[in-house]
Amino acid sequence: MSVSAVIVAGGMGKRLGKEIPKAFVLVGDKEIFLYSALVFDKMRAINEIIIVVPEQAIEEVKQKTSNFSKKIIVVGGGCERHNSVENGVKAASGKRVLIHDAARPFITLGLVSELLERCKDPKICGVISANPVVDTVRKFDNEICGETINRDELIAVGTPQIFDKKLLLECFEKIDDLDKIPTDEAMLVQNFGHKVAWVKGSKLNFKITSPEDLVLAEAIIGMRGG
Repeated sequence: MSVSAVIVAGGMGKRLGKEIPKAFVLVGDKEIFLYSALVFDKMRAINEIIIVVPEQAIEEVKQKTSNFSKKIIVVGGGCERHNSVENGVKAASGKRVLIHDAARPFITLGLVSELLERCKDPKICGVISANPVVDTVRKFDNEICGETINRDELIAVGTPQIFDKKLLLECFEKIDDLDKIPTDEAMLVQNFGHKVAWVKGSKLNFKITSPEDLVLAEAIIGMRGG
């Protein structure tokens, strides 16, 4: 099974409060996007790595990944996240594509291996990583709390997510038929009737979104010694 890893690193990350794209912010001694790229570079099951970045950063990323052992393809992102993912998927040569947010630097070899194993099931077209929700979850109206939602039926979805490339591209072609743009690829393919499974992820595989997340990421890197 040929698998291409697609790292989505095209966002500006305004909530992080930086003047550069989020994926290029330093955590420890490396830019955020390099952490997941290095994990994929170690995996025999991954055939190539596609990194989707702002157009102006393409040459910089090519230079920073020039010593990788795997084939690296760097492409420009689009106006929205789904445009960037589609650009990356189109550049992939693998039968399956593994999509990952660059802003989740603490992905592990074990988690990727679990997804790859689960996606061998012919009855499903995709697999995502997610975590059961442990907090009480409520709806709200302005400052007033609303009804409580049964958390036993909820999971918090993240990346990586893996799909059949051909099917995913077919879904992207029909995305304008939907009333609402999906927030991730799992939602996209499910909207067209395809089954998606999930495996339990890791709480450390969180998405760096706010300045507080950046502080936590720096602390983790410090404890790991790099």
